[in-house]
Amino acid sequence: MPEFTDEFSKLVSKIGEIGREYHNNLILDNALSNSQYVKKNIGDLEIDKENFSDTGILISAGPSLFQRNTINRIKESDFNGALIAIDASYVACLRNNLIPDYVLTLDPHPSRVIRWFGDPNFESNKKFDDYFERQDLDLKFRNNTTDTNNENIEIVNKYAKKTKLIACTSISDSLRKRVIEAGFDIYWWNPLVDNPTLSNSISKKLSKINKIPFFNTGGNVGTAGWVFASAILNLKQLALVGMDMGYYRSTDYSLTQTYYELIQNIGTKRGLDKYFPEFIFPLDNEKYYTDPTYYWYRENFLKLVRKSKIKTYNCTEGGTLFGEGIECAYLEDYIQKST
Repeated sequence: MPEFTDEFSKLVSKIGEIGREYHNNLILDNALSNSQYVKKNIGDLEIDKENFSDTGILISAGPSLFQRNTINRIKESDFNGALIAIDASYVACLRNNLIPDYVLTLDPHPSRVIRWFGDPNFESNKKFDDYFERQDLDLKFRNNTTDTNNENIEIVNKYAKKTKLIACTSISDSLRKRVIEAGFDIYWWNPLVDNPTLSNSISKKLSKINKIPFFNTGGNVGTAGWVFASAILNLKQLALVGMDMGYYRSTDYSLTQTYYELIQNIGTKRGLDKYFPEFIFPLDNEKYYTDPTYYWYRENFLKLVRKSKIKTYNCTEGGTLFGEGIECAYLEDYIQKST
């Protein structure tokens, strides 16, 4: 484990509070707007027990997903367990002829998340936001054009009915309209933002807007996918791919996901090394680095894993996510064990 500076530790301790201040009103507003469209929730999800596999692969969208050619490796294998994608990996799966059984979406951002499903308002939404062009490691998104976006709309429309969408009530109006238009079979859930027994709890307010189940997200959609696999699908074992919780050393700090937010918070671009600690991944003994936000996600995930019964394998083959309750393995080894 790396040694953490006081500055890094203090910032990490504030991440949860910063996120709540930024998202809370948006979460409630979106949940209220979405409430009239909630037809089914995760409690209504029917699982075919006779043909149901108790193993799965969770496909997140970290840099290794593309560096390791992971989607094609899954497609070319004989894996027959549950395939769970997150929003950011979904269309990449479709482009490689891999159709997930489930896809999760969580983030309440009004214009970014829809890009992963094909954005009908692509030109206007990208004008003042360089998020994808700056940091997305899927080159189809970093170099996104109107033609590529139109292709994404077409392919999502073609395959949406084959995947169940596990949608958080926090998603934006624009995303809700898009996924309904595409024809997804949608199952809604609430994010467990805070303690619902507290008088001013966001979770308590959500429960008054709708009466659907909650689950813990750990602050990000990848962890939410793991919770879904464990608590809702009741899988016995799950492989994580694309779950880096960090970056390859060759990645410039300015290309990290929350770079702008970090600079805004600390007020300078100088002395950044202290905010990007390095880890040595046990499978390849290579160095990878993380940032305060991903480290906070990492710690949340590890806490959840330690309390769970599901056997979790990290088949990302890189990054910073390892520790008690997680066995690091190569993807082909996991698939061989699971078949």
